[in-house]
Amino acid sequence: MPAYVPTQHGDPRAPGLVLVHGTRMAGAYWQGHLATLSARFHVVTPDLPGHGARREEPFTHAGALETIRAAIATCAGGKAVVLGHSLGGFLAMDLAAASPERFDGLVLMGCSAIARGAKTLPYRLALALLPLFSEKTLARWNDRMLRHRYPAALVEPQIAAGYGFGAIGPAWRAVLGRDHTLGLRRFPAPVLVLNGARDPVFRLAERRFVRACPHARLCVIPGASHLCNLDRPAAFEAAVRTFVESVAAPAQNRVGRCEE
Repeated sequence: MPAYVPTQHGDPRAPGLVLVHGTRMAGAYWQGHLATLSARFHVVTPDLPGHGARREEPFTHAGALETIRAAIATCAGGKAVVLGHSLGGFLAMDLAAASPERFDGLVLMGCSAIARGAKTLPYRLALALLPLFSEKTLARWNDRMLRHRYPAALVEPQIAAGYGFGAIGPAWRAVLGRDHTLGLRRFPAPVLVLNGARDPVFRLAERRFVRACPHARLCVIPGASHLCNLDRPAAFEAAVRTFVESVAAPAQNRVGRCEE
């Protein structure tokens, strides 16, 4: 099988921006934002193992980190800002703790939560129930939800790419039960904690995540849910664009709260 090569968009000489999707999604999840973001940045949208074009591959934690590492390596100077959504954010934090020199910055979207002890029970219950439904049924539910809530331009690319339901179990087990703020305490690059205002579960520890990072800021998008980029695409794109363009700015200009 040929080696997987992530999709790239924009000028390879521009600042690198790697977008890492969340549970069951794919690199195509970001398609609706590429016209705006690739006009300024070299955008790389990998599929994690077990997702998208790689659905037949088993998901492993090591394989997922290598995917992100390889995506960064395609960027100018072998460095990039990495934006991880949900599962992608937890994985990005793991790589940032292990290889901080590869990062110009880190955007943590919908992943400022610490699921340990009793807080893991909803996830474990979901994993126990998942085998009761066929992938065809799960896909139909996901398609219906996305089409009901969002414009076709934002969601049809993801629907066409399909879902990585088979990777949910190993992916969640790889990131549950750990406090990811511990790995951020010595991370030297700027961090943006980016959340939707209507995402209570994944905002539970957002202040703790901000405090853990030496150079962090918090951005909460009004009216947005866990899929904040789909709920408020213009606000999401503006927040990401501002952050990536600011990574060379003095640290004092990176601290604060964004409002729409």
